[in-house]
Amino acid sequence: MRKAETKTIDLFRRIAKMLAPPPDLKVSEWADQNRRLSSEASAEPGQWRTDRAPYQRDIMDAVNDDECETVVVMSSAQVGKTEIILNTIGYYVHQDPAPVMLVQPTLDLAQAFSKDRLAPMLRDSPVLKSKIKETKSRDSGNTLLHKTFPGGHITMAGANSPASLASRPIRIVLLDEVDRYPVSAGTEGDPVSLVTKRSTTFFNRKRIMVSTPTIKGVSRIEEAFENSSMEHWNLPCPSCGELQRLKWAQIDFDYDKETKTCKRVEHACHACGSLHSEQEWKSGIGEWVAEKDNRKVRGFHLNEMASPWKRWEEIVEDHQEAVRGGPEKLKVWTNTSLGETWEEQGDQLEEDDLINRGEIYNGTDVPDGVLILTAAVDVQDDRFEVEVLGWGIGKESWGIQYQVLYGDLKQPQVWNDLDSFLSRIWTNKDGKRFGIACTCMDSGGHFTTDVYRFCAAREARKIYAIKGQGADPGQYVPFLNGHSRTPREKAVLFRLGVDEGKANVVSRLRITEVGPGYCHFPTDRGYNEQYFQGLTAEKLVTRFRMGVRYQVWVKVRQRNEPLDLRVYNTAALEIINPDFEKLSTNSRDVTRQQPRRRVISNGI
Repeated sequence: MRKAETKTIDLFRRIAKMLAPPPDLKVSEWADQNRRLSSEASAEPGQWRTDRAPYQRDIMDAVNDDECETVVVMSSAQVGKTEIILNTIGYYVHQDPAPVMLVQPTLDLAQAFSKDRLAPMLRDSPVLKSKIKETKSRDSGNTLLHKTFPGGHITMAGANSPASLASRPIRIVLLDEVDRYPVSAGTEGDPVSLVTKRSTTFFNRKRIMVSTPTIKGVSRIEEAFENSSMEHWNLPCPSCGELQRLKWAQIDFDYDKETKTCKRVEHACHACGSLHSEQEWKSGIGEWVAEKDNRKVRGFHLNEMASPWKRWEEIVEDHQEAVRGGPEKLKVWTNTSLGETWEEQGDQLEEDDLINRGEIYNGTDVPDGVLILTAAVDVQDDRFEVEVLGWGIGKESWGIQYQVLYGDLKQPQVWNDLDSFLSRIWTNKDGKRFGIACTCMDSGGHFTTDVYRFCAAREARKIYAIKGQGADPGQYVPFLNGHSRTPREKAVLFRLGVDEGKANVVSRLRITEVGPGYCHFPTDRGYNEQYFQGLTAEKLVTRFRMGVRYQVWVKVRQRNEPLDLRVYNTAALEIINPDFEKLSTNSRDVTRQQPRRRVISNGI
């Protein structure tokens, strides 16, 4: 009976498809005629022109392809993927009314999209303004997250909110930044699958998935792209005419390290080897070239080198800055500039490898290269564990002191000991004196109120409370995820995405060459075998939930305070965000001009 019902439904779909009138315009044609770019949402306000970024045409028009059900866009930033989503919405509002759902990673982002991107388009494009009334209108029937128009509606939802994904028939599903979605919307399951099921009854359903990729092996958009036609934007070589992708491996450039500017950048042809400038390459007529024959799922990959809004010189400069910033910066650049996933190296760090890095700092508190100090405090029931860390150019770091302060935290003495330790002045070989520029103190234990009081009284010294923020499996939480003041104590409280923080720390620990991001450890000062066991006490593993892959940090040893303290120190550095180049210049000037004068540096 079920098979018979399925055949009947398929038959009705085919008949409806044949009887359905073809749309008057394709999405790109509609945008060229009707879309107005708003000044607050675009650097180039005015009439939309697809020819400005011609690679967008086939992506948008794939929506009109009767054979195509799913459009996948895996791309870098700065290529206009949000505008593609907006043009698709505008097209269905005006040209082919239908129930539409746009899903953002969180409900907050859905609200922001509605206010900052959708509302200006509806206001400034006359054909849309007449279709959807303003939210403030009494009879509009519209809210921030739900807007109706003749023949359809659009709902904005958050992948983290099961209620916003509530069951209703949806013909057009728009999934933005899918690599930021949690594995499950509450307990309901994979949000991508949940929303996709809403469209199964429509013969002319469409699903558009868009995202910048993240980690190889768990990236939703990469998996979707690999199951698609896998199309890449190709341009002809100005010399031999050979069609090819723009690849970072074929970029040749001259970079001035002193001025931090790109002096020359060209792309080499993989066929004839000729070097040509950005303008020469982009003057050619490009086309999409597919690796697979898959009309049902069209997949498109783009990197920033194809974008008219990002010059190659800027991409080179961003790359060089990312190299100086260490692996976490390079990871971001790979995702957002190349539109490629980042492959984490190795599995678990071995403590012996780190122990063997032990150095002697020649009797000085602060070794050469250190420009600023931060501190981190972990709060246990019977002790404080504290690490002081030195930072230099490229976030190269030096362990300064790992200290355990034992005592009864219900008594004032151990708190006074902590205050004295954080007040200490450290000295380098030239006599320059360093105070701790910023301290992050864990507030998640049994002494939360005491930590808030301690930090509130020392806010002028930039001693801040922090709270580690977990995430649903697969959900992305930024490392610094906002701050607030506690209601009673009025202490500043920073929220940390600890998963991202651990990834940053471990990436740096894997660097084996002295330079940007490298971690130095002294042979003494509390950096013993127990410390390194704690520093390597967790590893990143891939798991599955409801058929979706995600990564999670798991303990391989019980004590992990050294790893947590590295994360908190990294947060302290990000909070004050020092200009290392300026600090380095000032340090050289002080040494050269005033060799006998001792200067206290707070690193700010």
